[in-house]
Amino acid sequence: MKIHNIERTLRTRNAGHYPDEYLPEIVFIGRSNVGKSSLINSLLSRKKLAATSRTPGKTRAIDWFRIDRGGRANCFFVDLPGYGFAKVPKKIREEAWARLIDTYLGSDRPMVLALQLLDMRRHGPTKLDEQMINWLRETRLPHAFILTKADKLKQSNKLEAMKKFEASLKKADNHPLIPYSAVTGEGKNQLWSLINQCIAQTQ
Repeated sequence: MKIHNIERTLRTRNAGHYPDEYLPEIVFIGRSNVGKSSLINSLLSRKKLAATSRTPGKTRAIDWFRIDRGGRANCFFVDLPGYGFAKVPKKIREEAWARLIDTYLGSDRPMVLALQLLDMRRHGPTKLDEQMINWLRETRLPHAFILTKADKLKQSNKLEAMKKFEASLKKADNHPLIPYSAVTGEGKNQLWSLINQCIAQTQ
């Protein structure tokens, strides 16, 4: 996918504060430190577009990245704050962050695809992951499961992890299940194909 221009249009910690422009939105959801920022950088072939850190909770706001796709429909990548453990005060984590996420996901923004990121090394979703997955299942928002950090596993362990995720997700309910590595690029073409398909359906 050739990208002509990328800009961070908005970073907000205020619930209900969104860009004025309405474009198809690809939403990145996941537990703190699951690799959302690394995946976004990998997809867009940028090293430091989305801030990465070894410290869980680096993303404390919602970021909108406007993607100019050069002749194809433009879109926003929306990077949500990670849920779960993070080295910030509990009150902020449970109240401010939750309000940011819940308000956005319940809004009328033009979300065309939610990408639920799961750490492939865990061999199954956590309880917090399951809560988010249940929310996705209750909506009609198209979604896919992205198994991050695939390069951390040997091929045999990767196959085993895939089987466990498929079983726990009930074969993903016909939603794509894509192993991804921001290091090797595994899954990048497959994920772009899915994103392009979802955006094209809005035209």
